[in-house]
Amino acid sequence: MSMIRRPRRALRWCGYALVAAMVAVGVGAVVAASTVDPAFEPVVARLVADGFPEGKLRRLFSRAEMVFSQKAMSDKLTALYMRKYGLRLVADTQQRLAALGWYPGPVDGRLDRMTKWAIKSYQTAVGLAPNPVASEALLAELDKRPQHAPEGITFPDFSGQEVHDVVLSPERLAEAREFYARNRDALARVRERYGVPEEYLVALLAVETRVGLYLGDVVAVVNLASLVAAEDPARTASAFAYERPDAARQAWLDRKAKEKGEWAYGELKALLRYADVQGIDPLSMPGSIYGAIGICQFMPSNALKYAVDGDGDGKADLFNVDDALMSLGNILRAMGWKQPMSEEAMRKVFYGYNHSQVYVNTIMGAAARLREAAASGTLKP
Repeated sequence: MSMIRRPRRALRWCGYALVAAMVAVGVGAVVAASTVDPAFEPVVARLVADGFPEGKLRRLFSRAEMVFSQKAMSDKLTALYMRKYGLRLVADTQQRLAALGWYPGPVDGRLDRMTKWAIKSYQTAVGLAPNPVASEALLAELDKRPQHAPEGITFPDFSGQEVHDVVLSPERLAEAREFYARNRDALARVRERYGVPEEYLVALLAVETRVGLYLGDVVAVVNLASLVAAEDPARTASAFAYERPDAARQAWLDRKAKEKGEWAYGELKALLRYADVQGIDPLSMPGSIYGAIGICQFMPSNALKYAVDGDGDGKADLFNVDDALMSLGNILRAMGWKQPMSEEAMRKVFYGYNHSQVYVNTIMGAAARLREAAASGTLKP
């Protein structure tokens, strides 16, 4: 059985923190630490009303790891707000970079490829680590160190297909080739059962989790519960302090927060049910910032529908390579994969898996390179 181990460092750290609290201030500290985070009390009440056992829920939500974070909702709302209105923070950054010659425009408040390139170019010029994110700290640097771009600077052409360049780097492609070679038999079984060629399976995993090497640095159940709790606009207000949205835009933000919270509640219920069926501790499952889990990054609702047993042990554990690969073949076929199929049809399936053309472009590019490696016999043994 091939298994990717779930990270335990964060869980161990919390355990050490509890022991330290006991030593420092006595057992009373442990009692205090075992209470449910107030932000999660409405979430627990809602789950109980929907039939989940209260005692089991309170034991879960009282564990030290279950701490509310606004980050997931703030990040999601910020991305949506930028797409619809543009961000004041990004526009101010664009304006200052343009004045220094690093950015050719337009000043639209959207963090596109050219804006990211301009930020990194400026940061490199002044000796900062390249980090293509607009922030108040960056604005302060631009004020403090108004370094002009070199005369005659040449701007890159971003008219071609956008991809996640890091996934197509030699290092990441080497990881994918090694995974392909190591799991040939399991990949072949998926192709025989579901018709998905090996290179596409591996390419998707290379984009999602570095073929299982990076499963997320947050706990999925914590982030989903936090998204539900963050339906309350007051919990994410600080993320928009710089933007100062007017009443109409704030009302739009409030509606989006409610929509995303409702979606997250359904996924939270699915995650708890999936963990129960598979006999997995919910807090042992790392995931994406929006709660996707496993080597193939299924949302929990899809885990309930499409996870299948790939190694015959009676479980459908998405952190197990054999199970994850077979489950991936299952969901791709359900989304329309069949042979033979055109590239356009393949792209449509992958877009259904993740609504991003950049994501689809990257999978197709990685799959082409893996197919070449397989044909040339250069996969690692």
